[in-house]
Amino acid sequence: MATLGTAVGTINLPKVNAASGITPVGLGGATRLGPLAGRCVTTANATASRTLPRPNPRRRQVFVCAASSQLSQAELEELLAENAKLKQLLNTYANRLSKQQVDRLTKQYEEIAALAAAAGLELEPLDFTGETTSSSSGVGSSANGGSTSSSNGLSSKAAPATAAGAPAPKAVTADVPAKPAALKPKAVQYTEGDKKATKQKASGGGASRWAAMGGDTTSSSSNVKDSSGAAPGASSSSGGGRHSWRSTPMGTDDDSQLPAAAAAPQGPPAPVPAPPVRPSATSPTSQASAVPQQQQQQRRGPGTPLLHQQGQPSSSSGNGVVLDGAAAAMARLNAANAAAAAAAATSQRQAPPPKPQASPKPVEDDILDIPDPLETAAAAVKTITAADKAKREAENKKVREVAQEEVDKHDPTAVAATRHQWLIFTVPEKPVAGCDVVVYYNRTQSEPLRERNRIQLCLGFNQWELAAEQARVDLYPSAIPHMDGSDFWSCRFRVPETAYEVNFVLTDGDGLFDNNLGQDYTYPTQAGSTWEEWTAAAVERAAEAEKERQKKEEARRAEEAKQMAEEKEKRDSDNALKRVAELRDGYKWLQEGGLTKKKVSDTDPTSKTLWSVAPTPLTPGKTATLLYNSKAGPLAWIEDKRPATKKGSTDIVEGQQVPMLHYGYNNWKVKCDPLPMKLSRVTGDDDELWWEVSFNVPKDACCVNFVVNSGSSWDNNGSKDHKIAVELPKPYDAETVGKWAESMLEDYLKEEHAARIKAEKEQAEREAKRLKERTAAKEKARAVLSRQMEHVMFTEPEVIQAGERVTVYYNPDGTVLAGTSEVYFTGGFNRWAHKRQLGPVKMRPPGPNGRHWRVRFSVPKDACQLDFVFSNVPGGDGIYDNRGGFDYHLPIKGSIGGSLPNRLHVAHIAVEMAPVAKVGGLGDVVTALARAVQEEGHLVEVILPRYDFFLQSPVLAGQMRHDCEFDWGGTRIFVSTAIVEGLRCFFIEPRNGFFATPTVYGRYDDEVRFDFFCKAALEFLLKTGRQPDILHCHDWSTAHVAKSFWEDYQPYGLWKPKVIFTIHNLNYGQKKITEAAQYCQKFTTVSPTYAFEVGGHPAIASNNFKFMGIRNGIDTELWSPTENKFLPMSYDANNVEEGKRRAREELRKRVNLSQWQDKLIIAVVSRLTPQKGVHLIKHAAYKALDRGCQFVLLGSAPDPKLQTEFNELADQLRHGQDASFIFEYNEPLSYMIYAAADIVLVPSMFEPCGLTQMIAMRYGAVPVVRHTGGLRDTVFDVDNDKPRAAWEVAGSSDWMRDKIDETNGFAFE
Repeated sequence: MATLGTAVGTINLPKVNAASGITPVGLGGATRLGPLAGRCVTTANATASRTLPRPNPRRRQVFVCAASSQLSQAELEELLAENAKLKQLLNTYANRLSKQQVDRLTKQYEEIAALAAAAGLELEPLDFTGETTSSSSGVGSSANGGSTSSSNGLSSKAAPATAAGAPAPKAVTADVPAKPAALKPKAVQYTEGDKKATKQKASGGGASRWAAMGGDTTSSSSNVKDSSGAAPGASSSSGGGRHSWRSTPMGTDDDSQLPAAAAAPQGPPAPVPAPPVRPSATSPTSQASAVPQQQQQQRRGPGTPLLHQQGQPSSSSGNGVVLDGAAAAMARLNAANAAAAAAAATSQRQAPPPKPQASPKPVEDDILDIPDPLETAAAAVKTITAADKAKREAENKKVREVAQEEVDKHDPTAVAATRHQWLIFTVPEKPVAGCDVVVYYNRTQSEPLRERNRIQLCLGFNQWELAAEQARVDLYPSAIPHMDGSDFWSCRFRVPETAYEVNFVLTDGDGLFDNNLGQDYTYPTQAGSTWEEWTAAAVERAAEAEKERQKKEEARRAEEAKQMAEEKEKRDSDNALKRVAELRDGYKWLQEGGLTKKKVSDTDPTSKTLWSVAPTPLTPGKTATLLYNSKAGPLAWIEDKRPATKKGSTDIVEGQQVPMLHYGYNNWKVKCDPLPMKLSRVTGDDDELWWEVSFNVPKDACCVNFVVNSGSSWDNNGSKDHKIAVELPKPYDAETVGKWAESMLEDYLKEEHAARIKAEKEQAEREAKRLKERTAAKEKARAVLSRQMEHVMFTEPEVIQAGERVTVYYNPDGTVLAGTSEVYFTGGFNRWAHKRQLGPVKMRPPGPNGRHWRVRFSVPKDACQLDFVFSNVPGGDGIYDNRGGFDYHLPIKGSIGGSLPNRLHVAHIAVEMAPVAKVGGLGDVVTALARAVQEEGHLVEVILPRYDFFLQSPVLAGQMRHDCEFDWGGTRIFVSTAIVEGLRCFFIEPRNGFFATPTVYGRYDDEVRFDFFCKAALEFLLKTGRQPDILHCHDWSTAHVAKSFWEDYQPYGLWKPKVIFTIHNLNYGQKKITEAAQYCQKFTTVSPTYAFEVGGHPAIASNNFKFMGIRNGIDTELWSPTENKFLPMSYDANNVEEGKRRAREELRKRVNLSQWQDKLIIAVVSRLTPQKGVHLIKHAAYKALDRGCQFVLLGSAPDPKLQTEFNELADQLRHGQDASFIFEYNEPLSYMIYAAADIVLVPSMFEPCGLTQMIAMRYGAVPVVRHTGGLRDTVFDVDNDKPRAAWEVAGSSDWMRDKIDETNGFAFE
C-alpha cells in the first residue's frame, strides 16, 4: 500500500461560532488518538517556560510538514468518513467564503485526495453548489495551538513508527487570514474551565485536579513559578477580583497568548494532553447516551482534558511538529476541517451587525437559561429499560472476563515491543471496570521523574470523585527489556465497577509530580457505569456520604466524650486527693491563732469582749453561733435604734444599721456567702451592742475566718482577719489527723463532681446564649446586606433552596456595568469549589420599562452557598462587577451533604495581644479578629514574643508549655505555647535577651528587636513544618514579615502562605509600612473612612490597587456587662438603669467623687497624645463642670510635657469632688468607668478606627466623637446622620418611610 502522511504543527484558528449552526466538539478521540498519534506536542505547552513572542495579529499560521507511513484498513475507512464530513462542511458554507478562502481550502482538499489516491482510495470532487444544509457533524478547532481532530468512535491498532533513516519532512506553510481587528467577535460561552485552561497554558500547565483533591500542588511541567509566587506583591485588582480574567479567550483578536514555534527537542519528549471527546451518540460502539457538548465540558471540569488514549506516545516539539503515519493524515484532515469552520465563522462575523432593537419583555417560563447536567443525566438514565440493563450487564461480564484474562496472561515484553519510545501504556489498552489494569510507565521519557528512584501513582476515578481503596500505588521496575533507552516501571490495581474513567498522576513521593502538564492522566473505561449514571446518582451519594459523615462524627464525638469523661473523673479524683493531702499536712498551720473568744485587748483580761462563739469548742459538721459586740470595735458608730423599753427585742427597727458577716474556712480556702446579723437577746452593759448570727461549720474545717462590715466600715482585726479554732471530731486527735483527712475523700469526690457538673451546666447555658446571639447577629447582618443589594441584585425566591430553581435579577445601573449592552452571569457554588459551574451565560435583557437582567438555573442539592459575578464579556478582558473583589455570595438552605471548602490555616504574627500583652487597640483587635475567624471554623494561631512580664500574667500562669527549640540568628530560640482566650498561641523566646523586657515598647532598639522576631516567627513555621494559608502581620512592628517571607522563606520550603498586612496607625513606622505594602498580597486598614483619608499617602499610594478598609469590631463576649467580675452588678438591656446606677455609686467611692445629686458623668479613657485631641479633652473638662456634670479621665501621656499640663489641670479641678484624673493604665477600673459613664468622649484629631466608642455603647454609654476615620464609620449623629445610619445599620434607603432611627451618638466636625 502506498504511503500517506501529513502533520499539523501549530494551528491557531477562531473558535466556530454557535450561531453558524456548527456544533463544536472536543479535540482528540478517546479511542483513536492513542494508537494513531506518533510523536506530537502542542507548542503552547512546549513553550510554556519561555516568554512567547507576539505573532502577526493580522494572520494566523498553519505549519504543515510531510511524513510517511502505512494505513490500516480501519484507518483508511476513518479517513474516508472524515473526508465526507469535510466535503459536507465546504459545500454548506462555500457561498459565505471569499474566493481566496475557497481556493485555499480546495487546494488542501485536493492534496488530501491525492494522498488518499496513493493509498488506494478515491475521494469525490468538491461540488460548490451553494446549497444550505443543516450539519451536526463534529468539527473541531484548536484555539491555542493544540492539535485538532474529530472522532467517530471507531478504534484501531497502533501504526508502526516511521522507519529509521526516513527523509526529513518537508515544511509547507498555509496562511489563514484572521478576522478584521475592527470587528467584535460574537459572544461565545465559556466555562470556568476554559478560563483556567487558558491561564494554565500560558503559565505552563497550572494546578491539576489531583491538587484540587488535596494533593501536592507542586507543578512538574516546568521550573517556572506560578503567577502567585513569581513576584512578591503580585495581586489581582480589587476591581476585578478572582474573576478579572486576563487570559485571552478563544475567538478574540488578542493574539498575545499564541505560542511561537518551538525549538527542536533536546531530550525525551513529554506527553500530549488532549481535550475530551465523547463517543458519538450514533456510533454502534458507544455505550453511553448522547450528551450535549456543553454538558461534556461541564462534567470534564477545569484542568482535566482527556489524555491521548491507548498507548500514550512520547512527544517532541520543533519548527513544524512531526506526526507519524496515520496520525499525520488525520491531523492534516482535521486541519482542513478547522480551517473551513474558521472561515465560515469569520464570514459570519464580517456581516454587518443587526439594528438595535428594544429590549424584549421578560417572559416567565419554565426554561432554564443554564441547563442542569444532573437533570439531563437523570433523564437519560430513565430511558434505559431493565432489559437493556440486563443485556448490558451480560455483555459487560464477558468483557470483564476477557480483560482479566488479558491482564493475567499478557507478555510485557511482547506488548512493549513497538512502544519503547512511548511514555505510558496500559493493559488492557482501555481499562475495564471491575477488572485489574496494569500501567506501564517509561521513566526515561518523563522529564520530571527521569532520575527518580521511587515512583508512585496517585489514583482516583470519575474525575477524582471516586476514591481508590489505595490512594497511592508504588511502581516497580518491570520485566520489559531496556531497548532504545526505555525503562518501564509498572503497577497493578483494580478498577471499580462504578468507574467510567480512571484518573491518576505520578510522583516521587517527595513533592515532584508528573501530572500531564497540569491536566492529570485520564482514561475512559469499558463495562462500567456511564457518566450519566454516575451523575444521576450524585444526590444519593451525597446523602449517603452525609449520613456516613454524621455517623462517623457521632462516633467520634461519643469517643471524645468518653475520653473526656474519663479525664474529668480522673481530674475530680486528683483534686479530691489533693484536698486530703492539704488537709492532713496543713492542719497544725490552720489551727495557729484560732480563738473561741476575742477581747478588745489581748493583754488586758478585763477588757470588753469583742466576739465569742458557742458551743465551745466548735466541732466540724455542727452549727455554731457568733456573738459580736459592735460597740467594742471599729463599728462602734452603729447606734441602737430600739426604744429603751425594748432593749431585749431582736426586731430590726427602721433606720437601724445592720452588720454583715463575711466568712470562710481553712484560711479562706473556701468562701461562703455573706450573712446579715440580727440583734441578740444578750443586752450586756450600756456600752455594748450585741449581735448574733448562726452558721454551719463544714466537716473538714480546721478554722473559721471572718470579717464584719457595715457600709464602707470594716472590722478585719487590723487587716489580720478574725480566726475561730475548730477542734477535731471524736475519736480523732492530733496523732490520727491523717485518718480524719482520709475520711473526707468520699465527700470531696462528690463535691468535686457536683461542682464540675454545675460549672459545665452554667457554661453550656452561656454558650447556648452566646450561640443564639451570634446566630441572630449574623442573620441580621445577612438581612441588612440583602436589603443593601436589592437595588442591584435580588433573587426569586428570596431564600434559595437546594435542589430548587432560582432566578437572579440584576440591575447594572449604578454599577461598573452601567450602560452595557450585554450582561453575562458567571456562577458557582460552595465558594467556587463545587464541580458544577454556571456560565458565563448571557442574561435575559429587561423589558421596555424594566431595569433588571435575569438568569434562571437550578441549584444542586449539595450546594450550601451560591457564588457569582457579572460582566460585559463572556470571559477574558472586560468589565466585571464582583463587589469590589469580594464576589456575590448568597446562602442556600436545605443542602444535602454540602459543605464549604476546607478551613483555612491563619497565623497572626503580632507584638500585642489582649489581655496578656495589651498596649492599645492593636492588642484588642488581634484577639477579637482571631476569635471571630476561628468561630467560622478556621484554624487560627497567634505568634508573639515571650516578654518577661508574661511570668506575672495570671492568664498564662500554670499553662505555659515547652513546644520546641532551635538555633537561628546566632542564638538559641525557645518556643512555648499556651491557650489565650481560646486561641492557640506560640511565644518566641530568644536567648539574646531581645524580649527580656518589662514592657512591649520603649527600648532604643525596638525596630531591630521586632525585625528579629518577624524572621524568628517565620523560622519557627519552617522548622515545625507548618504551612499556613495566610500570614497576617500587623502594623510597623511586624511589617517585616512580608519582605522576609518572599525573599528568605517562600523559595526555601515555606511555599504555601499568602501575606495580609493590616495598618492600625499610619502615623508610625511609615518606612516599614511602605515595604509591607509592596510585598504583601493584600493590605488593609481598620476602617473604610480612614482608608479614604490615607489612600493618597506616599507610603501606600503606589499599591492602592490592593488596599482597602475593613472596619474593626470588638469581641462582645470579652466586653460584656453581663459577665464582668469587675462590676458591682451584672446587667443587660433589661436592667441597664439599675446596673449603671450601681456602677456610678461604686465609681464615685473609688475615685472620690461626690455622691450628691447623682450628676451626669462624662468620661475619657484614652492615651493622652496629640492624636487623641488633648486640647479638646481639656476644654471638655471645664465645660462638664460648668454644666453641673462630673468628669473622669483614665489614661496617661507618654510626653512628659503634656503629662505636666494634665497634672496642673487635675490640681485645678479636683477640689470640688466633681472631677477625677487617674494617670495610669488600669483595665479593671476602665470597665467600671464605661459602666458608670453616661457619656464617653472621643475627640480624636484622626482615628484609624477606635474601640473606645464601641466599648462605650456596649456598656450603655453615649459616645460623643469627632467625625474622622473609624469614628465616622461607627457613630451616627442623632441630628445629621439618620439617612446614613438607616442605610448602614438597617439597609434602609428611606428612614422616614420605614420609620427607622439607628443613630447612636453625637458627632462634630
